[in-house]
Amino acid sequence: MLSHFYKFISVIVLAFLLSCCATPRLSYSSFAKIQKGMTVQEVIDVMGEPTEVTDVSLETGVGAMFGLDSLSGINMIWIGGDAKANVIFVKNKVKSSNFTTQF
Repeated sequence: MLSHFYKFISVIVLAFLLSCCATPRLSYSSFAKIQKGMTVQEVIDVMGEPTEVTDVSLETGVGAMFGLDSLSGINMIWIGGDAKANVIFVKNKVKSSNFTTQF
């Protein structure tokens, strides 16, 4: 009975250790590779899977006359340790990005 308990604990500890190794640490050196115009997939290849993804929409005030009444895109956030990276995509391309260690 006790040997089953030790096996169970061993599996839990191993799973935890593997999950820690699978997540790359967020670093400014990785973030610095992001450039305006990169695609979503190119950024994911550099940064790994984001912690959070949300849709964003912005009313431009220009109006439908020019076809620019609103812009929509994706906001991706990576959080790791004491760092946070934020990348906004419009039409599947990087429009802006921000990195901070104080949040």
